[in-house]
Amino acid sequence: MAERREFAGAVVSTTLNSSVISSDTTITVVDGSTFPTGNTGNPFVIVLSRGEANEEKVLVNTRSSNIFYVSQRGYDGTIANTHSNAASVDHVLDAVAIQDMNRTTFDNEINIWMAV
Repeated sequence: MAERREFAGAVVSTTLNSSVISSDTTITVVDGSTFPTGNTGNPFVIVLSRGEANEEKVLVNTRSSNIFYVSQRGYDGTIANTHSNAASVDHVLDAVAIQDMNRTTFDNEINIWMAV
């Protein structure tokens, strides 16, 4: 079973405050103030270099100010990449979360239909 995600509305895109390589487990941005914190115990997903050849989704455990603490690089079918200083950073909904919601909804409907 997958874990819940933390989502936030009205997240403002930001940029990297320094370049990152594929093995980095912290990511520093210019302004992370509108992003989720992960303090709910649920991770959230960001996308680096959206729309670029090196686009990458990252599963983030927590955020403290402008530092994201990474759980998994190359998340949601993407590949861990290098990203240059000032690359775009956005908060996104991931396919894994959507598939989990679809599966749960479908399974619950089948159980209700079967009176389980």
